[in-house]
Amino acid sequence: MSPHSLLVSSFFSQNKAFAAKLPAIAHLNITGFRAAVAALHDSSLRGRPFVVAGGTGGRTVAWDVSPAALKEGIKKGMALAAAQRLVKKLPVVAPDIAEYTRVNAAIEKIISRYAPVWQNDGAGNIYLDITGTQRLFGPAPDCACHIQNEILDSIKMEAAAATGTNKLVCKVASRTIRPEGLIEVRPGNETGFLAHQDITLLPGIGPSIMKTIRITGFREAGELAALTNSEAVSLFGNKGIILRDTALGIDNSPVAAAENRVIKSRADFSEDVIDETVIHGAIASIAEHAGLEMRKDKLGAAAVKMTVIYADGVSAEGKEKSKTIIVLDRDITAAAKKVYRRTALRRIRVRSVALSLEGLIPLFFEPELFEPETETKIRKLQEAVDMIQKRYGAGKVMRGIVLAAGNYTASACAL
Repeated sequence: MSPHSLLVSSFFSQNKAFAAKLPAIAHLNITGFRAAVAALHDSSLRGRPFVVAGGTGGRTVAWDVSPAALKEGIKKGMALAAAQRLVKKLPVVAPDIAEYTRVNAAIEKIISRYAPVWQNDGAGNIYLDITGTQRLFGPAPDCACHIQNEILDSIKMEAAAATGTNKLVCKVASRTIRPEGLIEVRPGNETGFLAHQDITLLPGIGPSIMKTIRITGFREAGELAALTNSEAVSLFGNKGIILRDTALGIDNSPVAAAENRVIKSRADFSEDVIDETVIHGAIASIAEHAGLEMRKDKLGAAAVKMTVIYADGVSAEGKEKSKTIIVLDRDITAAAKKVYRRTALRRIRVRSVALSLEGLIPLFFEPELFEPETETKIRKLQEAVDMIQKRYGAGKVMRGIVLAAGNYTASACAL
């Protein structure tokens, strides 16, 4: 532990009243959540390597893997063909979205008795803000233990749990003990705890950053934490300081209350229009605005809704759920146009069109690492466009069809 960490730990141990006012965060980590749900209903899967996947073709990837499959070297996001080479006759279980929803609702019912605010990604990662609940449930580790036991007793699922002062430290801590167990990172010991952890346990360490890390020879988070600002930037570019601060355990992000988020985008024409080319251009534009807003939070959409407002003030709405998660602008645009064609049945001028992306869920792995080359190129193109938009503003890069839409005002917001 560094001298700085020792001083901080000493300060907190001598100022328990101050430490009691710090945030108290708990993280529940249910390893292979989808696989765990499948094993609940099929006892023949328990203790066996298997994967959850949306198909059986060679291009299909594993949505989730069982703990036994993980030990065999199969990872989430791995191509199914590669996984089947590691384990012969590997069972493949189809996803069951309805059952995931039911189990998550049961977990949240338990959590609601202990935490006023929680954040659930729907895939086995749940953060709880239990600040100020000590008088009711005891210290944070005791509270987390109660929740673990209730989930095990009521739902028959095991969860690793970690407590600390922020989400980042709790996430890394739970990763060190999963699939089960309880760990506490005490206030003031965040940097000391992370110092000797494997760098790959830090959130946000992707393949591109790992290439640089391998060159440096760094293996522990403490080696990243020791970098100066200039050293961090010279090694990792504009992400360097964020990466270094992550290794220090710095995280001020709040636990976000669970809610049904919707991303909306709308185009208002300067004059009422009837030309389909112009309208389709506007739809492509609002799809790009909404897509950028969604991908900022690494989300994908399960449904697309279109609203058409006519010149006489009458509106029409249409909605379609997708069989796959929609992420890219091209797919959002295609889905929006499909809904528009089914919705806009009146042959009068249109005043505005609005798009809503609904059923938002986190993207659980980096798809570009495992998809065919053509899909990889399309995703990388999307990433490049997003980077330009974020730096210079939405609308700085657009498709040719968007220019055909003429004069309109487009906007997007997350609700």
